[in-house]
Amino acid sequence: MKLKGLIPAVFTPMKENGSLNLDKVDAVVEHLLFDKVSGIYVCGSTGEGSSLSVEERMATALAYVSAVNKRIPVIVHVGHNSLVEARNLATHAQKIGADAIAAVPPSYFKINSIEKLVDCAAEVASAVPEMPFYYYNIPSLTGVEFDMVEFIQLGAKRIPNFVGIKYSSQNV
Repeated sequence: MKLKGLIPAVFTPMKENGSLNLDKVDAVVEHLLFDKVSGIYVCGSTGEGSSLSVEERMATALAYVSAVNKRIPVIVHVGHNSLVEARNLATHAQKIGADAIAAVPPSYFKINSIEKLVDCAAEVASAVPEMPFYYYNIPSLTGVEFDMVEFIQLGAKRIPNFVGIKYSSQNV
């Protein structure tokens, strides 16, 4: 899966009481399509993914995938502190018709080696081996920072569906 162009991270619409307001998703998608975006990224940092329950993340992903209706690629962020939940979110993304998944590593207990980071990513990606997998590198939020060239080299050997990195690091 080769992505190009603008792929915005979409927000998760909410009501004033903090509950999901997924009725707004269709309008968001139509606006983005009008603006000629090349894809969307759902439930990442901008989409409050880490602050939502698993059920809310699944509902949000479904709303966006349904609204897009295969007109552009949808990447669903599935990263979670629990690898079991990350795998469940990945399986759900595949089931609803998302085009790819992405994941940050668990961040509460920090990963302390590049090899363990690759192991973690491989565990998540293996839940949906036929879906493209992107590693989401955002050390300012996860506290996990390693050389991404080394990650690419090791990841390409261990993660058959690894296709790229969402690089959100200050270190260029």
